[in-house]
Amino acid sequence: MSDSLSKLSTELEYLIDKTWNLYVTVTDFQAQSQPRVDQVLNEIIGLLKDVDQMKGQFQDVQIPGQLLNYVDDLKNPQMFTRDCLQRTLERNEEINGKNETLAKFADTLAVELSSQFPTQMAQYRLWKSKSASDDQ
Repeated sequence: MSDSLSKLSTELEYLIDKTWNLYVTVTDFQAQSQPRVDQVLNEIIGLLKDVDQMKGQFQDVQIPGQLLNYVDDLKNPQMFTRDCLQRTLERNEEINGKNETLAKFADTLAVELSSQFPTQMAQYRLWKSKSASDDQ
């Protein structure tokens, strides 16, 4: 896969270079430039065919749509991973805070229910301990 990626990268670099050459030639177009334009267009077509033939080697590669949007927004794609990890850490902290709050609420609820309904809570604890031992 590494060799395929390297070859694809090289082909794309050539394609970008040839496209730039075509742009320069066309922006300063003169009648005698036509053979050069034809030559560069044929080279671009050849490079596009080469890239198209390589597509079978990358069937298993999946690119997240968010990454493509990132590139479309002219952001550095290498920063995508950093930003994704940052969002994951922030979400993890948020979830951990909710879990802690829920655990505190469950403890407080158990204390209050025990003071209001001692018999039922004793039965509940007994049932809970039995079901926990049955699961193991």
